[in-house]
Amino acid sequence: MLSGTVGVTALYAGVRLGGARSRVLWACAVLPDVALLYGAASAPTFDPLPRRAVRPYNVLHSPGVPLVLFGAAHALGSRDLRLAACGWLAHVAVDRAFGYGPRARDGSRL
Repeated sequence: MLSGTVGVTALYAGVRLGGARSRVLWACAVLPDVALLYGAASAPTFDPLPRRAVRPYNVLHSPGVPLVLFGAAHALGSRDLRLAACGWLAHVAVDRAFGYGPRARDGSRL
């Protein structure tokens, strides 16, 4: 429940900040799934995720990434970095709300 609320709130904040057609917001809302594409080259499914894609997936789906983006946005006064952080946080939080958290070393869901 909390993850879903955080995800919707982050998306709402991003839309309020950059507009519903913000390229930065939407690009960063899907960017964490680049790791899935990286893994798809060697396997037809995402469950389990291929081992070579587990670390990139876990790093890109860590809440630390949007926190770093928020910190950089604050330090630099960058609206685009705030939008990126909102999109990225929305993606991570919504994934967690639907049960897609970090992966184990073998690629299975924890």
